[in-house]
Amino acid sequence: MNLHFEQTRHVFAGQMQVGAGEQVLTALLGSCVGIGMIWRNGRRCALAHCLLPETDISSLDANARYVSDAVPRMLRELGVRREQYDEVEVVVAGGASMLAALRGAEPIGRRNVAAAREHLSRRGLRVRYEDVGGHQGRRISIDCDSHSYSVVGIGRTPGVLQ
Repeated sequence: MNLHFEQTRHVFAGQMQVGAGEQVLTALLGSCVGIGMIWRNGRRCALAHCLLPETDISSLDANARYVSDAVPRMLRELGVRREQYDEVEVVVAGGASMLAALRGAEPIGRRNVAAAREHLSRRGLRVRYEDVGGHQGRRISIDCDSHSYSVVGIGRTPGVLQ
């Protein structure tokens, strides 16, 4: 992956961004789940940094706080029509159990990952790569020019995936 650092766009918690050309979308994740979409035919990519799994009220805000809002919004902003969903590659990362004291309850990270799987599956979207769970954070990056991605665990040896 040839990262174009001058074109790097950081996607912070609760945000979503669409990129193209030499842009690189990146997010640092803990219990949040990062959902990346690569649409080669449309020459666009998107990355959402979701804090929580679901909301009962569909938000009109331009954010990705909830997985349930982020997935359809990403598809809409990419410009993908339903009949083109099979052209979209999906990468999911994050969902770690970061706090030892909270490991007894259903961790929010696990719930975020389950929601991502459900909302993607509901639309027939195939997850190409997934690196989720555990007890460490991750950084996800999507290079919109090469249509490649990387997921690096904090404290792990970096690996590049294509």
